[in-house]
Amino acid sequence: MIKAIVFDLGGTLIDYAGGYDLWPDMEGPGLAAAYQVLHEKPVRLPAMETFRRIGYIMLPQRWQQATRGEQNLTVRGLLDEMVAYLRVKGIKSAWLDEAAAAYEDVVCGRSETLPHAQTTLAQLKQEGYKVGLISNTMFRGRAHIGDLEKFDLLPYFDALLFSADVNLWKPRAETFHHVLEELDVPAGQAVFVGDDPASDVVGGRNAGMFTIHYQSHPRFPTPDGVTPHAAITTLEQLPTAISSLV
Repeated sequence: MIKAIVFDLGGTLIDYAGGYDLWPDMEGPGLAAAYQVLHEKPVRLPAMETFRRIGYIMLPQRWQQATRGEQNLTVRGLLDEMVAYLRVKGIKSAWLDEAAAAYEDVVCGRSETLPHAQTTLAQLKQEGYKVGLISNTMFRGRAHIGDLEKFDLLPYFDALLFSADVNLWKPRAETFHHVLEELDVPAGQAVFVGDDPASDVVGGRNAGMFTIHYQSHPRFPTPDGVTPHAAITTLEQLPTAISSLV
């Protein structure tokens, strides 16, 4: 018997990509906002194009390290590494905090809910399921909590995990177990719903959960041998997909 539904955030409930089809290109507005903050300080920065290029090189590397459990990743930490690599002198810690906040603000400000997100969450709660969320994100959790509040999604959740806050990243099984313990539901009675097969389907299955791939966009390929228990193309289909698992 299924007792809990756990969701991914970006690309599953809220869209942060805007008009960008590729990652890390979609991080461009955040890097530009951070650069603008630092550009206004009494420091010597390289050209914006150089700053962005280094961000695009570093971010995928640091993301992979985080998902492998090698080190945590935060926006603030990424910016710190970038300015150190670029040998920018005289940067104050408070300026990097301000730049990181600007990065988060501009990306979150472009966010939109995926169709039927609120109605689907409401239906699941009405049907008696516990609802959780696991987001692979380098943002502070409070930034995404603000997004959930903005779109009236926050009240539906019984447990939330934002990877950068606790250094727990999908697809590591312990990330899923952390939320399941908070929900007090065993893995075999829980479903994970997400748009990225490599982190959501692989991670959920490794944790012993049922998995549903939400095919909301083509950005993430499905690795060979990765098969979800079910797939949907709209959140409206989720309750029916869940019922097919039992």
